[in-house]
Amino acid sequence: MRITHHRRSGGRRARPRGAGAAGLAALLALSTAGCGIRSMDVPVDAGPAPSRASCAVPEHSEGVDVYLVCGSRVESVPRDVPVPDPAPPGAEGSGDAGKPTDPTGSREVSASERLAVAGRLLRELQSEPPEEEQAAGFSSAVPEELRVTGPSGNDPERLLRLSLHPDDLPAFALVQIICTFAHTRPVGDGTSVLLGGPPDAEDREARGYTCASSLRNRPENARNAGTEVILPPPTAGETGESATG
Repeated sequence: MRITHHRRSGGRRARPRGAGAAGLAALLALSTAGCGIRSMDVPVDAGPAPSRASCAVPEHSEGVDVYLVCGSRVESVPRDVPVPDPAPPGAEGSGDAGKPTDPTGSREVSASERLAVAGRLLRELQSEPPEEEQAAGFSSAVPEELRVTGPSGNDPERLLRLSLHPDDLPAFALVQIICTFAHTRPVGDGTSVLLGGPPDAEDREARGYTCASSLRNRPENARNAGTEVILPPPTAGETGESATG
């Protein structure tokens, strides 16, 4: 039996060649997304790279706490800095004003000794950290040209003046100085310190700074951390004593 095929004049139109390929690509994209595979042509913000700084202080180290920059905060490291041993307020053998009354006990530290200790601490902050500290991520932001002087004229006895106004220092450097000075008696009182700029500066007001953990963890807030102390007008020709060592 012979079978004859008849061509229908109204047959289906031929598909464009690219239609099948486009459909297949779409199916592949859906199946890839379903498998949890991220498309690589879209940039992804993975956040900052994790810090490699350990901020670990050598366990065998002892001494005065000097504060350095580590990562995004300020941390203490021990340094061997000669510091006189004053009698803390309220200690046995001290008067109401914290002055020793027992001649065999701790003595009161003079203004020149206090300034000398401040100068030594500042030089520690300006020096390059040892290799072991650098390996742990420590560095310093304190300018090498910065100097510290004592009170002058009618300044409070515990005021320390910097050759740059505190507001003009890098925020991390200011926190380093605040915490190092505040936590080292007799420069500070154990928690706070009184700082000011040059005595001949237009802005002579001193500021009291407290070294709080919030300040060490957020050094960028340092310029708003001080409490202003109004000082009396300067006397003619007053100058501050400079730290010599």
